[in-house]
Amino acid sequence: MLCEEADSQCPMALIGQAFMPTIARTSEPQHPWIAILAVFVAVCLMLGSIPLAAQMPTQATMRSLSGTVTDEGHEPIRGAVVELRNESSQALVTFITEPNGSYNFKRLDGNADYVVWVVFRGKHSATHTISKFDSHMEKVIDFTVKTY
Repeated sequence: MLCEEADSQCPMALIGQAFMPTIARTSEPQHPWIAILAVFVAVCLMLGSIPLAAQMPTQATMRSLSGTVTDEGHEPIRGAVVELRNESSQALVTFITEPNGSYNFKRLDGNADYVVWVVFRGKHSATHTISKFDSHMEKVIDFTVKTY
């Protein structure tokens, strides 16, 4: 049985015609994953707009600590040992005072707490704490040590 080209059921009648699929329009999404994908893309775009400075860890801040060590008569003490301990790492560094009693620690981590004290002839001074929240990046602490 031959079909006639005018017959809409005839495959020969479709030759040369553009194929246009029809989609049923509903208020529900055709595929739920499309809605999930759209939300995911929107969130990624919003996160991408956060400034890079907010995403990067804070830059390491450096601080310094200096001061003088004197006796009760306000005379500088040469050769006193100033000890500085990083409370985070428990690392201990020392400085032997200059002839004028001065000491200086440079390039200290500004994001760590420190404890500092002086030892001279077996005697310890009072301790001082330097907080990471202290805004003074060039801290000065003077010590007075009993020498007798």
